[in-house]
Amino acid sequence: IVSVEGASGEGKSTLLNIIGTMDVATSGTIRVGEHEITRMNEREKENFRAAELGFIFQHHYLLPDFTVLENVMMPLLIQRAPVRSSRDVAARMLDMVGLSHRLEHFPGQISGGEMARAGVARALVGDKKLILADEPTGNLDKNNSDRLAELLWRLQSELSFTLLIVTHDRDLAERVPVRHRLASGSLQRI
Repeated sequence: IVSVEGASGEGKSTLLNIIGTMDVATSGTIRVGEHEITRMNEREKENFRAAELGFIFQHHYLLPDFTVLENVMMPLLIQRAPVRSSRDVAARMLDMVGLSHRLEHFPGQISGGEMARAGVARALVGDKKLILADEPTGNLDKNNSDRLAELLWRLQSELSFTLLIVTHDRDLAERVPVRHRLASGSLQRI
């Protein structure tokens, strides 16, 4: 579990977007694991994102016209996984985040903390190797922030993925074992 901290405007989210192949670096070489992402074409980037990366956002971007279960199934269906197995995998992941009782609810019918957990479940389906979390506790109160952090740490331990968190949340950052600060274009270990 690694954090990138720093003031607003320093480029933390841009760095996350570049690592996530959603933005392009203007110079240099960027490797994520065994993948040199700066040399990938758009199709290779799409395949890399689908197979390797999960994204957790401050605004969880759950699709309002789909149930919580369908939202979590979506990354698997985009990869053309069978509907039945996608449903089973998504339901198991929702159970892991404590939302088995919300499968058929729509995003507008669940709390902000539950939406955050549904976003985590969606990010993790498909055995992702790297989870990029951009201000995951930014819209949550202290209690839900703490619960989300505990959930992420537990899932990281159980599922063995790398978690890269961009955050302003000092309480969250202080839990992270490997911390970095981005300032003036330089990333330094804290």
